[in-house]
Amino acid sequence: MKNEILVIADNIVALSQDSGRAAGEMLEDVAAKDGDAKMLAVMSELDIMSVAKIVRDHDTTIPSIATWLMEPQIIKDLLDVEPAYWQNEIEKSAWTARDGAMSLLSQIFLSNDDDERQAEILRVIGAESSGLLYLSLPFVGYDFDAIDTEEEQVSGSEAELIERIKLLDATVYADIVEMCKNGDCDAIERELIQQANSLKIGELDDDIDDMFAPL
Repeated sequence: MKNEILVIADNIVALSQDSGRAAGEMLEDVAAKDGDAKMLAVMSELDIMSVAKIVRDHDTTIPSIATWLMEPQIIKDLLDVEPAYWQNEIEKSAWTARDGAMSLLSQIFLSNDDDERQAEILRVIGAESSGLLYLSLPFVGYDFDAIDTEEEQVSGSEAELIERIKLLDATVYADIVEMCKNGDCDAIERELIQQANSLKIGELDDDIDDMFAPL
């Protein structure tokens, strides 16, 4: 069984290099055919960079199963290394780090309604400066005062995300607002990329057993 799990994990890692979406679908197939326990065993053999690739290639409309199961601290660790993928995306397309961060944060906080879990995830992310920088990136230059709290926000919009964050943790929300007052989008992007590049060395070989919450 262990060898089979390692083979599946190796296949998922290889597939994630070309398509995180396809790798995520392979994880879901394992769960559908052999149950969540086997899927979790496979996920525990994946390195954090591959998990980041899987999650970032999903979005709010089709969220990764990984975001529903990972422990809050591992989600924070994922956000720390995920910007290592940004430079290549920026160079080959009109993609922006701001849009990428918005998509990933929306997937984490807007794809399910588990307030208690999401509040804990937000608290862990916002407790460190790197996490606060990531949380702030989509909102640099944003007019927080223009949000109409009486109206339902457009699905997937900055307003919906920031209102969700405010509901989950008013302190983290206030920290984001303060960070954005004098924040510079390019400077935040550079800092996050630099940090991610320094962290990814060695991460590919890390064993991340126990990274997923028990069902």
